[in-house]
Amino acid sequence: MGQMAHLPNFSGMPEKCELVALADRRQELASRVAERYGIPRVYPSHKEVAKDREVEAVVSITGDAVNPAVSMDLLRAGKHVLIEKPMAAAAADAENMALASEANGKWLMVAFMKRFDPGVELAKRRIDDYIASGKLGRITYARACCFGGDWWCGLDNPLRSQESAPQIQSDYPEWLPADSRTEYSIFNNLYSHNLNLLRFLLGDLRVESAKVGAPTRVAVMDGGGFPVTLEGGQLSANHWHEQTVVYFQHGRIEINTPSPMLRNVPAQVEIYEAGKYQTVQHPQAEWDWSFRREDEHFLDCVLENREPLTSARDSKRDVELMEEIFRKGIGSSRA
Repeated sequence: MGQMAHLPNFSGMPEKCELVALADRRQELASRVAERYGIPRVYPSHKEVAKDREVEAVVSITGDAVNPAVSMDLLRAGKHVLIEKPMAAAAADAENMALASEANGKWLMVAFMKRFDPGVELAKRRIDDYIASGKLGRITYARACCFGGDWWCGLDNPLRSQESAPQIQSDYPEWLPADSRTEYSIFNNLYSHNLNLLRFLLGDLRVESAKVGAPTRVAVMDGGGFPVTLEGGQLSANHWHEQTVVYFQHGRIEINTPSPMLRNVPAQVEIYEAGKYQTVQHPQAEWDWSFRREDEHFLDCVLENREPLTSARDSKRDVELMEEIFRKGIGSSRA
């Protein structure tokens, strides 16, 4: 993700930022990537980045197992931080990360890029307008499904080396049984996007029941007077199937989000208003990519000192819901 998304994005915004350092335990790979992007300093770990006084903000492309330790070290060193999702595996760690951000006066943003998709932004505005006006009546149901497929989209391979990737010990909530850890990691990494998007569109959710375990996972939640379902599974296909639908009494809004690495193709939005369909492929004059918009948003928040849309405090809720889904799911399967 660093090479295929974030580095190209930040290097393409020289008016807002300068790339000054890169850290990776694989030093040969780090040197090659730094040379490609003209980055002057290469470090063996984030700890050296934390000590670099010239660095004001850091993009940490690590997994949920090390996100807490890495991000808190950087926040305490006075750096703004953008991390990949999910922010953590355990809600207790997510809370500590949010507290570290607040205590040190530095932003911690979580990379839920779907919120920055132009099509999703359009759908969010329409949903808010319909709720406020009552034009389509009340919301009766919402569902999100992700059965995946090909998310790589034939992109060129990133630079590689023969060095071994660092061995990282995965982290889990203390209460989670050992035989549920792999499934929890899969659900958290794949479907936290969809959970976060549902909250963005609808507000807070409460978990009622869940079925976890391959091949298909289902969570049933309450959106404040109407049911919300999250469905997840795998699909062997050369396309991407991911959809979020909000149903009103007299219409619906359907959002078909593209494969994550499909550049400059925003979500397709279909709006149905009691007998009339409207399909909107793009609400603006030119194409754009959610990953690029996400990275630019991070820079703007740093430069203008404003809270990120996907702040640590907001994103912590996704981890809490993920734990609750598994509490319900495990309890149901063992009852």
